[in-house]
Amino acid sequence: MFNFTFSFAAALWALPLAGVPILLHLLFKQKSPVVQFSTLRFIKLSIQRTAARKRVQKWLLLACRALLVALLIWAIAQPVHQLTSSWLGGSGGAGGRSVVAAVVMDTSYSMLAQEGQVTLLSKEDGMVQDLLRNQLAGAKVALFRSQPGDSEHPEKAEDAAGIVAGWTPLKPQANPKPLVDRVSAAVNFLQQNTADQKWLVVLTDFQSREFPHGMPEFNDGRTVLLDLHPNDPRSAGITRISLSPAQPIPGIPLQADIEVTGQPGSARALKLRITTVDGNPVSESPTDMVTLDSSGRAHKQFPIRLPAERWLLLTAMLTDDDAMQWDNTRTQLVEVPPKQNVSVLNQSGSSGERILRLALDPSEGKLAEWPLAVAPAGKTAGNTEVIVADFSHWPVPQQAAALTNFAKAGHTVILFLTPGLERSWPGLQKIEQDDLTELLPSPPLQRPGNSLCRAAVADARDPLLEGLIDEKYQINAIVVRQLVPLAASGFSSTLLNAVPADPTPGSRTQGLLFRKAVGRGVCFTFATAPDPAYTNLATHPTFLPLLVRMALKTAEQSAAQNVELGQPLVLDGSRFPDQVALQIDSPAHEQYRVPAIESNGSRQFIFDQASDPGLYLWRTTSNPTAIAITNVQLPAGEIDLTYRSAASVAPPSPDTIIASSLADLANKVQSLTAPQPQWSGPLAIVMFLLCLEALMGSWSKTWKPPALRAFMPGLKGEPTLSGRPQG
Repeated sequence: MFNFTFSFAAALWALPLAGVPILLHLLFKQKSPVVQFSTLRFIKLSIQRTAARKRVQKWLLLACRALLVALLIWAIAQPVHQLTSSWLGGSGGAGGRSVVAAVVMDTSYSMLAQEGQVTLLSKEDGMVQDLLRNQLAGAKVALFRSQPGDSEHPEKAEDAAGIVAGWTPLKPQANPKPLVDRVSAAVNFLQQNTADQKWLVVLTDFQSREFPHGMPEFNDGRTVLLDLHPNDPRSAGITRISLSPAQPIPGIPLQADIEVTGQPGSARALKLRITTVDGNPVSESPTDMVTLDSSGRAHKQFPIRLPAERWLLLTAMLTDDDAMQWDNTRTQLVEVPPKQNVSVLNQSGSSGERILRLALDPSEGKLAEWPLAVAPAGKTAGNTEVIVADFSHWPVPQQAAALTNFAKAGHTVILFLTPGLERSWPGLQKIEQDDLTELLPSPPLQRPGNSLCRAAVADARDPLLEGLIDEKYQINAIVVRQLVPLAASGFSSTLLNAVPADPTPGSRTQGLLFRKAVGRGVCFTFATAPDPAYTNLATHPTFLPLLVRMALKTAEQSAAQNVELGQPLVLDGSRFPDQVALQIDSPAHEQYRVPAIESNGSRQFIFDQASDPGLYLWRTTSNPTAIAITNVQLPAGEIDLTYRSAASVAPPSPDTIIASSLADLANKVQSLTAPQPQWSGPLAIVMFLLCLEALMGSWSKTWKPPALRAFMPGLKGEPTLSGRPQG
């Protein structure tokens, strides 16, 4: 990968000078002095050892000097490391080398944040074009956007020049998957292609939600990460609008909760506007200030009342400008439940009919916007959607079967059971028991009930009880003296319990209010009757809103949907069993035909071509009136401008460059491709050898065998064994 060369290779011609110390040694060879001794028998052995050590020392000193000169010449020649091939050299496949590149472009909505009056997406658009015209010119390039292509049109490598010629400006897209998954797809693409050079180029703002984990390893080529996130993202946006309770009732006060996300500690001006789907204004709140907490979030509640209009739009707006404009407004589509026709089933001897009628409609039909229309006593409307029955005795078989079929057809049944009915259950025919068991949470239990109980919430998260479990309602003030013992089983669940007021050994908690799915409909069962002899339920403040909520369609049954861009639009087909296909109108007034799809026993209408935010209207082919509306919103997750460092996603390596701009990239590429000086090592060795040579030279002059100097103080050389000079 690297090539070793010299900045001043001509200096290497001086390498023969390394032999000068050897030449000088041979030319100026010193002779040892001759000293006359009377006898050598006492120092013969010592002189032999000293002469041998002296020869080794001289040869080491000679080698040290020769190596010193050679390394000094080597350092003067300045050895360098140089890359064999350039980083993004701009020549593409020049010299017969093939180059393939995968460019991953972040086209999510967070890239619409502005920096210096220019959006990050526009900045990215220009950078990609510059790369294609210069650094990647001549290469085969595949472009990967945030939104994956369909299976019929996968990403493929094309000539960079051809891509530039047909270039269209980048547009924001919904990203159903994190961008790191698109990077993984690009890595797989490169691994499946054969080329001399492979490049992975990623342009993104490194938003945290886009990189929940690190990038995959890419060892077959080089990686360029262009980090585009703004240094100081001053932006706030509206991430959510919700209603409390979720099921609105015309004219009844409720709360609109708005969530704002942005820079911690900042304050923003917020207001709420209510309009019809046609744009006609309904109401608008005064502007109020919200302050974001240390986590960068704030909640603001607006008290509202909704009119008797089926479709309404709640639009929350931040009135201040910031770096990202699209998230300053968010809209929630609300369907005010349509008026439900209710019939109260009158049984002879039932004492609660009058109480139930007043609870279902306190104005007795005088309030036009009230969502329930209660049929007159003794009459049943032909288009009845809710039946409320107070059973003082079990219904006859035909009536029980009719109630069961009514619920299965997608309607609502609300039952009140008079205590004591459990005693007559064994006397019913099996066909009667079977029909009633489909409605009831379970067959009545043959055990005595408690004498005095108080109500308690069984599931505080149930939407039906939302807002009714506050202390001001005091649900535990509901007193139950007698009830029919039942238990939740199968498709049923318990909403309210009856807890013994004074627990005694053997006393137990029993169910008071149950819900059971019956076909496409639902049946609610009270285990007692609204009679003062059995309970004070009818006079408790929760009874009216609870009964009205049960009679209305639930939020899950609403024909108003709010989904984010990139998700399919799904409509429950069981609500339209006679329709083979529906028509959907897009915000751009384009019409599409959506056929019904049968799968695993369910029937759905699925539209997966929603490419623009706005209202999508569902219609039947024979009726222009909308039967359902889907509000497609921009992704709320893109509003949270929290970023990760590029180094934490892909740790730096010799084959990875992290840059913030093309200019920064060019500088880092130049520093990598420029020759890297390597003469510091040889110079360090030269300095070491100089010190070693000085030490050895000093040692050779000062070292004398102590015993020999003591024996012959005038000795100035190294005598030979024979007393003759050693040549």
